[in-house]
Amino acid sequence: MNVVCKQAIYNREGKIAFYEVFLQDRSTGAYPKDFDPLKATSIAIDVLTEIGPQKVGNGKLVFVNVPAIFLEASMFDLLSPQYVGIELVENKRLSNTLFEAIDILIKRGFKFCIDDFGFEKIDYLPLLNKCHFVKIDIRNNPYKEEELREVISILKNLKRGIIVKNIETKQDYEKAYELGFEYFQGIYLSRPALVKDTRTISFLKSTILQIYNAIKSKDIKKVIEVIEKDVGVTYKLLKFVNSAYFPKAREFSNVEDAVVYLGLENIAKFTIVLALSDMFVEEKEKELWRKALFRASLGEKIAEINSKDMKDKAYLMGLFSLSWEILGQKPEDIARALLLDREIVEAYENRLSLLGFILSLIDLLEDNRDEQTVNKVAKVLGTSPENIKKILEEARLEAEKFVS
Repeated sequence: MNVVCKQAIYNREGKIAFYEVFLQDRSTGAYPKDFDPLKATSIAIDVLTEIGPQKVGNGKLVFVNVPAIFLEASMFDLLSPQYVGIELVENKRLSNTLFEAIDILIKRGFKFCIDDFGFEKIDYLPLLNKCHFVKIDIRNNPYKEEELREVISILKNLKRGIIVKNIETKQDYEKAYELGFEYFQGIYLSRPALVKDTRTISFLKSTILQIYNAIKSKDIKKVIEVIEKDVGVTYKLLKFVNSAYFPKAREFSNVEDAVVYLGLENIAKFTIVLALSDMFVEEKEKELWRKALFRASLGEKIAEINSKDMKDKAYLMGLFSLSWEILGQKPEDIARALLLDREIVEAYENRLSLLGFILSLIDLLEDNRDEQTVNKVAKVLGTSPENIKKILEEARLEAEKFVS
């Protein structure tokens, strides 16, 4: 299993100065074999956006690994330079486009670090003028001790922060400290800690295109409609809008309020992060998405019969009612994490409420659509069996259309 980890970086006083986040194969403790570096970066950015870098780094700067050839300023639109740094790895084939992207990000306040720095790497030298930190491997660098001491001295004169990595033993640490390094990273000081496994919340590929088209048309109602129909995007949006990225005086418990608050520009940036994360629902999962959307639509339509003021809550309740199967978390835990209305949480925990009653009817009609069950539900809701059959078919078609 691949996971996103963080590892502390310490200063000379032994206090945590920064963190680095990176992808790791949990079984080997190493970077996943043959894993696409761009996808690894996208996953890390996706997790930082969802959880919030301030929370991940406990208020400290968090460096994320980015292959230089993939660096784009837009990748970081939803991340604050106050809490996120960029560590350039695999710095090959540098171009003017890359330097322009770096300049844009520096102007926005992002700090840069060059991984595995060395003066003998000629291509790195233009980057040195733009970076704030460099990182050197204590166990795998081309320098003899006196040469390394001189490199450190030059970098200090250039006012670059110098991080030493791969500190595995007490001897490594003492040697690095004596050589004059300013920051220290390695398993001797701190082992990587789990941030999140990469079985993250997926979404439908078609959702990205539909959101993009709605944004292009400046149709905010359509944006809301598209997002509400995708379990994964709804989850990510509510997590994001309630994260530390946006200072606010209120919490958001539904998609419409979140979209209106963010505005089309920030929704566009949010969509870019989704597109980069490349975590689309697989074909075998689409049936669960279809069922979730059916339950959401059915809940909304049942509420419209005699409790219209509950229809939005009934929709969200139905959408996340399969979260154990889809997301591996209990519905009530998801509802709390997303700050959904308290009545939704209570409906999941205890059916003795109006929303809980609606949820029970959803369960009943999903599993039994025979004449007898339809007649019973119609009688309870004070409507005709034909109307129940109608809303069942409408909910089915709506779910089928969107997922297909």
